[in-house]
Amino acid sequence: MLYSTTDILALSNVNDVSKIGIDEKLEQRINLDLGFTDQDGNEVTLNDYFGDKPVVINLMYLSCPRVCTFALDGVLEVVNETKDLKPGKDYRVLSISFNPAEDHVLAKERSAKYLNSIDRTVKGSEKDWVFLTGGEESILELTHSLGYRFMKDGEEFAHPSALIVLTPEGQISRYLFGIQHNSKDYKLSLIEASDGKIGDNSLSNKVLLFCYQFDPIGKRYALKALNIVKAGGVVTLLALSSFLAFFWIREKRSN
Repeated sequence: MLYSTTDILALSNVNDVSKIGIDEKLEQRINLDLGFTDQDGNEVTLNDYFGDKPVVINLMYLSCPRVCTFALDGVLEVVNETKDLKPGKDYRVLSISFNPAEDHVLAKERSAKYLNSIDRTVKGSEKDWVFLTGGEESILELTHSLGYRFMKDGEEFAHPSALIVLTPEGQISRYLFGIQHNSKDYKLSLIEASDGKIGDNSLSNKVLLFCYQFDPIGKRYALKALNIVKAGGVVTLLALSSFLAFFWIREKRSN
């Protein structure tokens, strides 16, 4: 069910947890024509950030005194820890407010704090971690298409926390739940969303995807034991073949 902002504002019983949460909509495409305002006051659409790189969406509200601040700190931490993938070069981050009452002035304040804290070894441009605000229609369509459910609780909002990773075409690829994130899971989700095409070595990324798969129960990437055995068998076979070929060639030359 898609609630209007009026409906959401009228809901204040946070004990009704059925109205708060995330319904995973893997492989669904979001509407990239939705309009928002960036931290500099520019009118933009999601299309401006998609097309060539995977995108990480972090839904929150800028005036949140607790969870959102911790969640943004978690984004900063995992961005800084994942040094072999850089925002701007390999992917983009969009922190989008779901509170239509917030504007780009507040977004500018928040963005300055986090952009100034990005490690220099991974830092891209200010356009690579963008803070967006928007109107009711765009917010509701986006949150609904992402399966993100929240509700008003007095002057604040009750809401879940997760990073949502999308392909360059705007297709939902993976949900990473919580306010802190494992850098390995973060890296693998981005590699998966790009089909192994980001990073300095796409071949090693393909190997990583071969060896790991996402565990829907544990909500993290786990080693694929069977694939490792297969890979080990191939390596052993190649080594044995090279060994036999070496002795065959040497014996042939001695004759």
